[in-house]
Amino acid sequence: MDNTQDSYWEKMAGKLHGELSKEDEVGFDELISDQGRLLEFNRVRSIRDNLSLAGSCPIDGKEKSWSRVQASIRWTKIRWINTTLKYVAIVVVAFVAGILLQSNLTGSTTLHFSEIHIPYGQMGQLTLSDGTEVWLNSGTTLRYPDRFGTRSRNVEVIGEAFFKVAKIPDKPFTVNSTDLNIEVLGTSFNFSAYQRDNFSSVTLVEGKVAIQDNEGVTIAQLHPGQIAKKVNSSKKMDINEVNTTSYAAWTDGKMLFEDERLDQIAFKLERWFNVEISFADPELKSKRFTGTILKYKPVDQIMQALELLAPIKFIHKINTNGKDQITIFKRT
Repeated sequence: MDNTQDSYWEKMAGKLHGELSKEDEVGFDELISDQGRLLEFNRVRSIRDNLSLAGSCPIDGKEKSWSRVQASIRWTKIRWINTTLKYVAIVVVAFVAGILLQSNLTGSTTLHFSEIHIPYGQMGQLTLSDGTEVWLNSGTTLRYPDRFGTRSRNVEVIGEAFFKVAKIPDKPFTVNSTDLNIEVLGTSFNFSAYQRDNFSSVTLVEGKVAIQDNEGVTIAQLHPGQIAKKVNSSKKMDINEVNTTSYAAWTDGKMLFEDERLDQIAFKLERWFNVEISFADPELKSKRFTGTILKYKPVDQIMQALELLAPIKFIHKINTNGKDQITIFKRT
């Protein structure tokens, strides 16, 4: 069985439609023994199942439905590769499913959810049904209902998102994550909760937010210009005054960092450019940098700029069947 990304997606489609041979069935089971690919397959199968529940769209409504999709979501292309394009197609299907479900279930009290996943190397932007604008950073998943309830608005986020929440009195907007819940009425804030980072942070640009634990108990309230950060394994939350510009800059394709460790910068670069970065010398991880990175520049240019600021060098290995690999060495 061909183990390339293209072959994987072809076999996945064959599996979903029951078109695999016995030999390919065995090979496919081995292929999805990888947890990442198993998660991808389960997500796509869930989307397929939800679409089957949506029913057919009236002929005169198909063009209107697709126009609503195009008006509601905008993609920023970072790297033009086949795997990324397939991901984007699946993401759009998930969003269409949400619209079709809403169109076909008018009058129903049952809520149906859509899930958008932004792959590494991309960003997404959409407007929710209440008018709230959401920017999604690389490697982020947003789960939201086809319509909000009469008393509350709830969404779920894994990763990083910037919200401009539409103000609706007596109808709070809540962002739920694994470790925290953020409740607002109308405000702008950045929320970050990547699983790999092992911490959650909320940065308030304007308005006011209440931060709750998973039991719904308010543990902090933020004012504009403040950031709250909590390590997932701790009950303590640190609140500090910050320049919020640097925390919202990624929505404009910029990464601002001030006295930040190189290993933390590497994490962000991995997500932004869909690469793997390793350190030949662990001591280099603690090197600190201050500067600005433009997302629309090639990753090699970013690494060359870092070389000018510190005694490091890098090797970029292109991998046609997976992520490119960058290794950082100490320059002698």
